[in-house]
Amino acid sequence: MRPAAAGPGRRRELAHVHPGPATGPGTGQLLTVLAPLLVAVAYLLAAQRLRRRGDAWPRWRDVSFTAGGVGAAWAAGGTAPGGPFTGHMIQHLVVGMAAPLLFVVARPLTLALRALRPGRARRRLLVLARSRPVGWLVLPPLAALLDVGGLWLLYRTELFAAMRHQPLLHGVVHAHMLAAGLIFTLACCPAHGRPGAGGIGPTVWVAPAHCPVVVAAPEYPVLRVTQ
Repeated sequence: MRPAAAGPGRRRELAHVHPGPATGPGTGQLLTVLAPLLVAVAYLLAAQRLRRRGDAWPRWRDVSFTAGGVGAAWAAGGTAPGGPFTGHMIQHLVVGMAAPLLFVVARPLTLALRALRPGRARRRLLVLARSRPVGWLVLPPLAALLDVGGLWLLYRTELFAAMRHQPLLHGVVHAHMLAAGLIFTLACCPAHGRPGAGGIGPTVWVAPAHCPVVVAAPEYPVLRVTQ
């Protein structure tokens, strides 16, 4: 059914993007709900392993990472309060900004390197973390481009409308939003969860950029007009 044309006395409403009863949750959505929860469990097990052998690991980091995992899972499969547009934007901010920050300040890479025994797995993780492609990805300008560019594609193309009817695509988009948020947060807080000098500028202009990308899209495929 085609959206009705806008007219006097009518208002625009953003259709909720989560799969409806007709489509069901779908494999993609289930994966995006379960994956952050399973990663949070793995983090807690690694932290407990450190403590059992007598190493210190702050418990507030456990809380931070767990909160990020629960938030990402809820954003992928839960229902936000408010109207359709408000609910969508709350979930967008949780999965794209709040959850990545909670993950990064918990320093999961440091935990993994300390929990792993010396050997091939630990060496490969170090090589990956120090590789040139990873170094390029966490450059603040490139990380900001990936973050805002993904939003532009989501809201300025038919992708947003397609998410309503394709649960697998819905899960892929949520995973991309979380990954882009993680990369950008790592670029701005590279060492200890505190913004670095090179990341302060992108942080200032990328955060409000989330709103203009949405507001500047006058021809939403999923905007429908109601009486």
